[in-house]
Amino acid sequence: MSESVSPEVLTRVLRTLAETQKLPFEQVTPEATFEQLNIDSLDGINILFALENEFDINIPDESARLVRNVRQLAEGVQKLINEKPAPAA
Repeated sequence: MSESVSPEVLTRVLRTLAETQKLPFEQVTPEATFEQLNIDSLDGINILFALENEFDINIPDESARLVRNVRQLAEGVQKLINEKPAPAA
């Protein structure tokens, strides 16, 4: 039951991850695991804050703990964006 991630969301997640971790953008791929990117739990907290700011979403801690790779992260962000109420007109 994975969310389909839009190319724009995926690119923004990859860019946010690369910037937060000071990694070359090319190194951060959807298939990369956090272990491969040397992302520990403290880094994860910084990444979540950056993504929450980037997308104006709130990422629940319990969901974040289950994420192990970049694709899962992007899917989770997409899901939260999709569930976000539309702004009032």
